[in-house]
Amino acid sequence: MAHIIRSAWGTEWKDDIVVQAITDPDTITEIATDDDRIFGYYTILRRVDSVFVVSIQILRQFQQRGLGSLMMTRIEQWGRRNDLGAVELWVQSTNEAAIKFYEHVGYHVACKQGNNYMMRKELPDRSEASTRGRHVGTCT
Repeated sequence: MAHIIRSAWGTEWKDDIVVQAITDPDTITEIATDDDRIFGYYTILRRVDSVFVVSIQILRQFQQRGLGSLMMTRIEQWGRRNDLGAVELWVQSTNEAAIKFYEHVGYHVACKQGNNYMMRKELPDRSEASTRGRHVGTCT
């Protein structure tokens, strides 16, 4: 799995660190495969009222095929099934391609902290979701 992060981020992670993160008992991980090859995965964490995307990665050669949208849809469906009001994730403010992708699938920048944006998408099955604002503030 470290090769997926290296492909997506251009940085090296050791497999044992990746395995520790995705096997944490408080997280849920889904792995995307093509025959016997892993080409992507996501790891999510249930919060009180939202789903937090710990990590989502797809090998570069598998990007631009709708797989990221499919993964985000699956995460949102999980959130709705568990009666959660939103999906949240962090993205580096310099990662323009990722920000554009998340905006394309309905996410907005909720706040900024350092060099990172918290992006959020309300899940419309929740009655209080319509009362939440769409503004960029400082994360607390």
